[in-house]
Amino acid sequence: MSSHAHPGCIITALAVLLVAACSPDSISTTPDTSAATTAPTFQAGGVPNAQQAAALQAVLAGNAEAIASNAGLFPPGAPVSPFVESRMFAIANVAMHDALNAIVPRFERYADTGPLDRNANLAAAALTAAHDAIVGADPGASADVDAWYAGAIAAEAGNPGYAGGLTIGHRAAAAILALRASDGTAGGGVAPYTPGPNPGDYQFTFPFNTPSFDLFGTGGFADGSVWGASVTPFIVNSTTQFRAPRPYGAAANAAAVLTQRYTDDFNEVKLLGCAGCTARTAEQTEIALFWAEQSPEGWNRVARIIAAQRHLDAWDSARLLAVLQMGEFDSYATNFESKYYYHFWRPVSAVALADGDGNPGTSAAAEWEVLAFPTPPVPDYPSAHSSAGATAAAIIDGLIPGRGQGFSTTSASLPGVTRSFPDVEAAARENAVSRVYIGYHFRLATEAGLEQGTAVGEYVVGRALKPIVGK
Repeated sequence: MSSHAHPGCIITALAVLLVAACSPDSISTTPDTSAATTAPTFQAGGVPNAQQAAALQAVLAGNAEAIASNAGLFPPGAPVSPFVESRMFAIANVAMHDALNAIVPRFERYADTGPLDRNANLAAAALTAAHDAIVGADPGASADVDAWYAGAIAAEAGNPGYAGGLTIGHRAAAAILALRASDGTAGGGVAPYTPGPNPGDYQFTFPFNTPSFDLFGTGGFADGSVWGASVTPFIVNSTTQFRAPRPYGAAANAAAVLTQRYTDDFNEVKLLGCAGCTARTAEQTEIALFWAEQSPEGWNRVARIIAAQRHLDAWDSARLLAVLQMGEFDSYATNFESKYYYHFWRPVSAVALADGDGNPGTSAAAEWEVLAFPTPPVPDYPSAHSSAGATAAAIIDGLIPGRGQGFSTTSASLPGVTRSFPDVEAAARENAVSRVYIGYHFRLATEAGLEQGTAVGEYVVGRALKPIVGK
C-alpha cells in the first residue's frame, strides 16, 4: 500500500465485488483520451508552432497518464476513492503547469520558484514533470509510469534544450511534491466513527456494517470521516469556508426528518432511486448510470473536450487541468467537512428505518436497495458528487469564458452511451440529479452540493494560477 493508500479500502472477500466500496459517490473508471486535439495555429511567447504542438501533446499525454495511474493509489482490486485520487491528479497537472511557466511564463506558478530557462525544451519539461509527480504521489504506479515515460521522452532526446527541459521538469515536480508532503492525506482520512442514536443520524450501510468492514470496532465503516478536518486544501482558505447550511433548516437531524421538504424528498427517492423502481424512466436510469463514474475522471474528460473545441494551447490547457483538479480536491475536502459536521443519514437507511422516524408521511419498505449497489459509506448531506461536478463546471466556465458551442461526452461507467449538453452548467445539473435516480441522495443534498461546489469553483478561479500582467 502506498503512503496515501486508503485504510478503508482493505481487501476483503466482499470488497472486490463492490461497485463503489470506498468511493463517496462514484465508480472506478479508466481514462478516455479520445477527445480530438488541435495544435494552435499561432505563435505565443516567441515559441515556434512545432514546439507549441509538442508541448500541448506532452501536457495531454501526462494528464492521461495520471488518470490511467489512479489504481496504484490503492491495494490491488480495491475500489478507488475520488477524494484521494484528485490529489494525485492535481499534483501531476500542477507540476506540468509550473514546468511550462518556468520556461515561458504566462501564468503564475503554484509551487516552483526556481529561475526561468527560456531555452529549455517544453515537451521534455512537461513529460518529466508529469512522470516525477505521478510516481512521487502514487508510488504503486511507478512501473507503468516509468514505461510510459521512457517511450514518450525518447522523441525529445535529440531536440534543442532537452537537458534543460529535464532539469525544469524534475524541479517542478519536486516543488509540488514537497509542498504537499505533509498535507494531512497520508492516513486516508479514516478514523473510528460511532453513528448517532436519533432519526436522521447517519448509520452504517450494508455491507459496511458487517464484520469485514468493522475496522475500528465501532460496528462498521464510514469513509473519510476526518478528511475534511485533517487535509490542507490547495486554494481555499479552510474546509469550513463554504460549509453548507443545516439540512432542511432544522436544528437537529431528528427535527429535519419531520419537515415537509424532507417528506417530499424521501418519497421521491423511494419512488425513483431503487433497483426495482418502475416509476423511474429509461432516461432517468441512463442518467443515473452515466454519471456514476468518478468525478475527477469524468470532468477531466469534459475539460479536455472543451479545451480541444476552443483550441487551447499547452499553457492554457495545463492551467485548466491543474486548476480543475486542485478545485476538485478542495471541493471534496470542503464537502466532507460538511458531511461529517451534519452526519445526515442516507436514503437506504431512511427507508429501512422510516417507521421509527416520527414522520407520518414516510413509511418503510422492506429490502429497498439503491440502483447501483452499494450506497457509498459516507453521510448524505451535501452530495460530494454534485459538489465536485459544480466545482468543475464553474472552473471550466471561469477559465474558458463564453458559452460557445455545446459538447458531447461519454462515460466509463456506461460505455457506448453519449450525452450532449448546451454548456457545462447543464451537465453539472444533470450530474447532480443523477444521485437521486441512483438512490444515493435526497434531492436537497444534491442542490446543496451544487451550491457549495459552485462557490468553491468560483473562488478557486479567482485565485489560482492567475495570468501574469503583460503576458
